[in-house]
Amino acid sequence: MKETKEYTRSLTIARQLCDIMQQHQLQDIGELKEWLEHNNIAVETIQLLMDGSELAKKVELYRQQDKEMAILALRTKIRNYQRHRLFIRISSIAATIILLISFGLLFHKLSQQEESQALVSIIPTISSPMIITPDGEYHDLSKITTDTTHHLNIAYKSTEEIKYTYQSQANNIEEERFNQLIIPNQCNYQVTLCDGSIIRLNAGSRLEYPNSFPSHERKVRLSGEAYFEIKHDGRPFTVEIRQASIRVYGTQFNINAYQDTNIETVLVEGKIGISIQDSSHQEKILKPNQLSRLNLLTGEQEIVEVDIQKYIAWTTGFLRYDNDPLELLIQDLNRWYGSDFEFSDNNLKNIRISASINKDTPLQEVLAMIQTTAKIKFHLIERRYLITR
Repeated sequence: MKETKEYTRSLTIARQLCDIMQQHQLQDIGELKEWLEHNNIAVETIQLLMDGSELAKKVELYRQQDKEMAILALRTKIRNYQRHRLFIRISSIAATIILLISFGLLFHKLSQQEESQALVSIIPTISSPMIITPDGEYHDLSKITTDTTHHLNIAYKSTEEIKYTYQSQANNIEEERFNQLIIPNQCNYQVTLCDGSIIRLNAGSRLEYPNSFPSHERKVRLSGEAYFEIKHDGRPFTVEIRQASIRVYGTQFNINAYQDTNIETVLVEGKIGISIQDSSHQEKILKPNQLSRLNLLTGEQEIVEVDIQKYIAWTTGFLRYDNDPLELLIQDLNRWYGSDFEFSDNNLKNIRISASINKDTPLQEVLAMIQTTAKIKFHLIERRYLITR
C-alpha cells in the first residue's frame, strides 16, 4: 500500500509539472525551475520506479483528450521502482517533454513538512472541479457516477456543489486522512462538510478536508479564496493557510490566500482568532466588519474596519474594486476568464481603479470598460494580453 501511494504521488507530480510546462510554454527543466522559483512553488523530491533495464518510458499523455486515461496508460507500463531517480519522458502532440526530477536537481522545500503537503504547492491544469482522495485517486466531479459518490461518502452532488453525509457525532479516528478538492479557473464550487459547515471556493482554489472529523477538533487547509459558514458544535474549527491558522467556533468569514506572503480575512459575523504557527506572536481577535491583513514574512498584522460586501461580492457572482491597484483586478480576470495578461511596464500595476463586474460579462466587454476607465490598452498577442498605455 505504501509503494502504491508513493507511485501515485509521483505520477501526480509528474503530470502536474508536465501540465505547467505545456501551459506556460517552458522549453526545458531550467525554465521549469525558474518558473517554480519565481512563483514560490515548492516541489517534493519523490522517487518513481521505472523498468529495470530502462531509465525512461515514452508515454503519449496528450494524444487523448481525457488526461486521466493517459495516466492509466502510464500505470500499465511501469512495473518496478527505484529510490533515487525520477525520469519521465512524455511525448505530446507538439514535442517530447523531458522531466528529470532527482534529489537536488529541482530545489525542494517540503522535506520537513507533512506528507499531506506534497501536492499542495502545485495546482494541476484542469477544466472542472476535481477530488483527489487520500489514496491518490482522481475523480472529475463532472463525470463521477452515483456509485462513485457513494464510495466517496458524498450524499448529494450537482454541477455547483457536493454535500457529504452528515455526521451528528464526532468520530474516534486515529489518523485524519485528507481529501483535496481542486477548483479550476473560471469556476466556483461549494462543499458541505460532514459536520454541516458550508465552504464556497473561488476559482483557482484548493481545499483539504477529511471525510470525518475527530472528536477533539475540526481542521481544513486552504489555498486560494473561500467563504466559510461554520456550524457550531463545540469542537473548534481551524483553517490552516501555509504557516498561519484561523480558529473559529461558529461564524461566517472570507479568506483570501492567493498571495504567497499575505492573507486577508474578513469577518461577517461571529468571532475568529488569527495566529502564525510556531510563532511568539499572540493570536489576534477579529470582530464583524473587520479586515485582517497578515504578512507571513514579517508577522505584521493590520486590522481595519471595511465594507465587507466588497470582499464577499464574488460569492454572488461579482468582482468589486474600490480604488484598488489594477494588478489585483488583472489577477482576478486571469482566474475567472482563464486568460493570461502581461504588463509592459510594472508601473501600470499600480494604477488605481474602481469597478463592479458581473462575472457573466464577456471578457471583451470587461476589457473595453477597463481601457476606458484606466486609460490603458490591451493587445492580444499569441493568446496573451499585453497591457500598455
